[in-house]
Amino acid sequence: MKLKLLLAEDDEQLREVLVEALALEEFDVVAFDNAEDALDAAGEETFDLALFDVVMGGMTGVEALSNLRRLQPKIGIVITTAFATVDVAVDAMKKGADEFLTKPFNLAALSVTLRRVYAERSPQTPVEERSNDQVFSALANPIRRAVLNHLSIHQKLKFMDLCRVVGIEDHTKFNFHLRQLVNSGLVKKGESRIYSLTRRGKEVHSSMLK
Repeated sequence: MKLKLLLAEDDEQLREVLVEALALEEFDVVAFDNAEDALDAAGEETFDLALFDVVMGGMTGVEALSNLRRLQPKIGIVITTAFATVDVAVDAMKKGADEFLTKPFNLAALSVTLRRVYAERSPQTPVEERSNDQVFSALANPIRRAVLNHLSIHQKLKFMDLCRVVGIEDHTKFNFHLRQLVNSGLVKKGESRIYSLTRRGKEVHSSMLK
């Protein structure tokens, strides 16, 4: 199924790369170099997904979120930036973003993330397919893969111990990644913030080693 994607990215070279790469991944991309023109397009035609850069001339990607969500309530929205901070990520999620990616990102992982976001926004998509998309998205991130590896080795770890073995000092950022793993059904959170792999998490981790 070809998904229609609205792209707002002011870096001309990156924009061209994204258009070409996503077209190869069966996305129908309509691209702009600013959020204002992208919003105008959203007011005239329906899109399945939006990929907006945070820092652009004029309106930022985060500022455009509320307007975009109002114009198209069911659209899946992914925000990207080279200057990621926890505050920006939290603000983006509050205003309607479904996912937040830090540049540079892997183009194959981006495709998986976009399809997963679309699946979560599409109630007609079979539950199993939506679940698989969530798993693929979780595995696309090296921090999340590291969490699976360490939980497989240690069985159970408290939040702070898990932060230490994975090597992440930013606890808010790490908590975001853990939440994605929990939502995807790979990791479960017990009492006293003790984390362990679910049965599915163990199966997925085993398949990663093959």
